[in-house]
Amino acid sequence: MVWGLFPADPLSGDDKYYIFAKGTYKIGRKGCDIIIDKDKGVSRVHAELVIDEMISLDSQQKKSSKDPFKVRIRDDWSKYGTFINRNFGTEEKVSEYPNKETILNDGDLVSLGNGNATYRFCYVPLVFLVCRSETSQVYDHLQDIVSSIGACITHKWNTECTHVLVNQLMPFSEEFIDAIVAKKPFVLINWVEVIAEKSVLTEIPSCSSYLPTLTLDGALVKVSDSDSRQKCLEGYTLLLESAAKYKFGDRLQLLLEAGGAEILLVDVFGLNRQVSLNILCSFFI
Repeated sequence: MVWGLFPADPLSGDDKYYIFAKGTYKIGRKGCDIIIDKDKGVSRVHAELVIDEMISLDSQQKKSSKDPFKVRIRDDWSKYGTFINRNFGTEEKVSEYPNKETILNDGDLVSLGNGNATYRFCYVPLVFLVCRSETSQVYDHLQDIVSSIGACITHKWNTECTHVLVNQLMPFSEEFIDAIVAKKPFVLINWVEVIAEKSVLTEIPSCSSYLPTLTLDGALVKVSDSDSRQKCLEGYTLLLESAAKYKFGDRLQLLLEAGGAEILLVDVFGLNRQVSLNILCSFFI
């Protein structure tokens, strides 16, 4: 699982922190992995976040597992303390637990110092749709990288997919239409390798330098970012005949509408082929 430590107040302007690797991360005001400096009660080195292992689980596994992970927070140094609020209950002081540490769970609130620095510890879902076309050795390498950051792979589109991982010049799959309609980013596989080189970041690395080019019936198709895709056909009105005439059937309409086009269907208006041609020509006059 990718873990996040996010300001409880999203408007505070404080940094978010994403954790992509197991290890021990120091939290404090200066010289730490996670910097919290807006509360003067936060010590220079205030606490430690200990992640023993990055476990790759999908949402169903996460819901069905009582204790699939162990993430601990330890406070053996701070002056004003570290407090945990579980499910909006009573605050618990970390230093009063055995060994001055306690397990963190998804959704716990962590307050440090005088209470002006409160963060939510949470699970950050990264679910990659991968249409397997690589050799077994290449795929195993990809699986190892994805697992190392706590993300997971699926081979079938579902609404929980966050990204589509592809190789350069991979053939366009009909399954990709669902991801385009859902405004999911398409990225080259080596984008994940960039993430795997990091331990903790204040944002998920941009995909903009890792946009792929796919192939469709021999043509090269550059896949742009999701925001640009939504606007690429704005202002166009397209006339479609029977879905059976098109490569992707009735899903072509979804694909064109995802690009901002307005669609008119010939069958709806009961137009014959000649009238359809006349209407189509009128759009370009």
